[in-house]
Amino acid sequence: MTHTAVPGSGDLVADRYRLEGIAGEGGFAVAYEALDVQTGDQVVVKVPNYEGSSNDPEVIDEYVEKEAEALERIRAVEGHPNLMTLRERDDADGTTKLVVEYVDGYELDEAIEETGPLEDTEDVRRIGIDLCEAMSFLHENEIVYRDLKPDNVMITERDGEVTPVLIDFNTATGFDATGAAADSGTTILGPYKPREVAEADTTQARQGPWSDVYSVGKILMFLLKGSVPKKDGVDPRDFGADCEPYLGEIVERATQTDYEARYPNATVMKQVLEARDPTPPPAARLTDVGSGDAFTVYPGDTVGRRHAEGPTPSLALADEGEYVSTIHLQLDVDDDGWLVRDRSLNGTYVRSDGDWQRVLGESGRQRLRDRGEDPTDRSGAVPPTVHRLTDGDLLALVHPTYGQTLRFETT
Repeated sequence: MTHTAVPGSGDLVADRYRLEGIAGEGGFAVAYEALDVQTGDQVVVKVPNYEGSSNDPEVIDEYVEKEAEALERIRAVEGHPNLMTLRERDDADGTTKLVVEYVDGYELDEAIEETGPLEDTEDVRRIGIDLCEAMSFLHENEIVYRDLKPDNVMITERDGEVTPVLIDFNTATGFDATGAAADSGTTILGPYKPREVAEADTTQARQGPWSDVYSVGKILMFLLKGSVPKKDGVDPRDFGADCEPYLGEIVERATQTDYEARYPNATVMKQVLEARDPTPPPAARLTDVGSGDAFTVYPGDTVGRRHAEGPTPSLALADEGEYVSTIHLQLDVDDDGWLVRDRSLNGTYVRSDGDWQRVLGESGRQRLRDRGEDPTDRSGAVPPTVHRLTDGDLLALVHPTYGQTLRFETT
């Protein structure tokens, strides 16, 4: 790609955003505070850091594009209060510029340097819950963040409460057909990274939602102690932090070397933080009706299609016809029990007491609309996106006759 000169202070981007001072600079981008001359709003404009970085321009382009794709995906699903929002993408002159919201606050590392470790562990717990909610939202939209660290978190005030907001997405990556990180060979260093990310070029360990769980655990360690050891399985109490046993045990479990020993996803970690109990919530079992193979699943786990290459999702099914979506369905719990949420293009059928109920997510509904087809079922009703599960229910992916059927049972 041929690039024109990168804009700088005083320049106008997209004919409306006047660049002011530099807000931050990294290996891939320079962030400028900027003024929207049409509205008077303060924004941030991120431009590729071709001049101040040792990275090759092609690598910079790759990571700027990653951030653009992640932010565009987040905006398409109406965003999240703990995630920075994209206002505009400008590709004029062959150089991608991203206009994002201005988050008024302090980077987490600066905040802790100013105040010292947090003495009120309720504040730590609440920030952890917010970060888990942000990660769960990303994972539900098939994004693994992979770079959670203090200088990528802004602490701001929203609706009268202190709120963490993620501000950097250039190492976030989508899920590939396996439901795991699409470029799991990328190495990202740092004490907040699990080994499957920090040593991606030398390990076959899978990257996925469990990788972000590790980083949330390390952030909690940082909030409690003000520093983070380059070790796994860390209990803050072993490093002089004063916290309740439940919180120390949650951090220790979240930061295990073996991803299978961690909480499997951010939804589960949020639940244990809310419960103040490090014990994972009750699991369920899905049994493949055809093969008899049984799998343990937790709230937040997804079922999708297995791919010939790379790592696999929470539960991956072989599907030669490829009608099973990458992320086909998601399991969750509420106060009344287990739920299945359809995330597919072709739908999920649930059989309870002999009757099949089609469940179809918004992606599947929109696909039918785009094809000029009616998303309603035979009764004229629009299929629900969520269906409550009971012991012994059957889940048929795509259609009851397709041959991908699972039996649901509580454990």
